[in-house]
Amino acid sequence: MGAIGVAVIGGGIRGLVSAYVLAEAGVPVVVYEKQERLGGHAKTVNFDAVELDLGLLFLNPVRFYI
Repeated sequence: MGAIGVAVIGGGIRGLVSAYVLAEAGVPVVVYEKQERLGGHAKTVNFDAVELDLGLLFLNPVRFYI
């Protein structure tokens, strides 16, 4: 019996890293993203002929432990 594939929902940084780790472990992976590009909030935009790298502006330090 072969490995069961995994569907990763979202092509942001977490989804892409998850897909990469799974693929490196030999697990078949498919990434689904609703936008036309991957990267989530991380992107490069052109503003007055200058390339600006944009990304996540806030990291939530709160952790919930069960």
